[in-house]
Amino acid sequence: MTEKTPIAHNQRMPIIDILRGWALFSVIIINYITIYNWNNHSQKNETDNFSKILENTSEIILGSKGWSLLAILFGYGFSILLKNISGNGQPKYLFFIKKMLWLLLIGIFNTIFFGGDILHDYALLGLILLLFYKLSYQSLFIIGVSILLLTPFLQSFLGNQHLLFLPKERDNFYQLYDNNSFIDHIKANFSMRYRWMLRLSYSIVFHLIQLGCLLIGVALHRSNFFLLIQNNLKLLKRILIISLVLSITLFLMQLFIGKFQWKFNNYYNLFYPEKLCIMAFTSSFIVWLYFTGKAKELFSALQIVGKMTLSNYLLQNIISFILLIYLKPHWDLYWYLIIACVVYIIQILISKWWLRKYNYGILEWLWRCLSYGQIFQLKKVKVTS
Repeated sequence: MTEKTPIAHNQRMPIIDILRGWALFSVIIINYITIYNWNNHSQKNETDNFSKILENTSEIILGSKGWSLLAILFGYGFSILLKNISGNGQPKYLFFIKKMLWLLLIGIFNTIFFGGDILHDYALLGLILLLFYKLSYQSLFIIGVSILLLTPFLQSFLGNQHLLFLPKERDNFYQLYDNNSFIDHIKANFSMRYRWMLRLSYSIVFHLIQLGCLLIGVALHRSNFFLLIQNNLKLLKRILIISLVLSITLFLMQLFIGKFQWKFNNYYNLFYPEKLCIMAFTSSFIVWLYFTGKAKELFSALQIVGKMTLSNYLLQNIISFILLIYLKPHWDLYWYLIIACVVYIIQILISKWWLRKYNYGILEWLWRCLSYGQIFQLKKVKVTS
């Protein structure tokens, strides 16, 4: 009987960690903008034009791109993990359930610092993924795409019934948040995670979009997509062009819908289709740049952060809780973005230093140890000749 072991470092595909690093950059930018809006939600003064430009540009390029890309990569990693432990005589489903429950506990801890924690979703939806595990990659892809295409119909229907939002729970969050005490901020985060996020726009629509992304991620791994695309850059260019055309088309449609007050979104909401197409374009552009050998230093930095995604994600939230949520500095939006970029750059340097000495990020190591029920070597062993 083969012993269960995590994925070896030499089995990791660099492009996967690079995409994780890019997704994590998207997450920190959008999360820090979100905190800026929380801190200024009661301001009656109109936002200045420069802040509007910064926020709108960040939303177009990065908004909803980080978590959706991470969901695809989570599904990809899910498939790798189950393949890695298949055929070794171990109860792989029980093992995976335990792994997801540990991730859920890490998510609960993370909620102390940020109410918009995403780890809950990946843990719970990871359990649902087990229902689809035995399907072929073609079936997984078809189901995933179908979910992404059909969910906007449901979103429009629920919106027409005025069922998507819960203003009372939003107000309860802000009431706690505005008290500005350490304990009330923690209460506000848990209120957001376990009450405000029960609104149907999140609990149903958002989770369906995530599930569709997760299934596509599994299909990408099963089909050896990144290995195939590396040897077929023409196909990658087609994906790049198609996703760009769709992104521009949907973006312009959303502009016209808002400007001329068209009723299109009452029947088919284009919010997520637009976000997902732009995510597909930016991601495929990064993949194309990487496989053509460009921007090597940039990709090296993204890869090093992506290897410690869990640890870096939690650290981003701890810093934002202390510096931006608890202290509530009266800064303009651009300072929040500068802080986000500085934190990310520091994480690149810390990750590079850490991984020279250690095999895993600290949370990655802890999650592995808890999941496998054994202690893995954290510090690297020096090889002597």
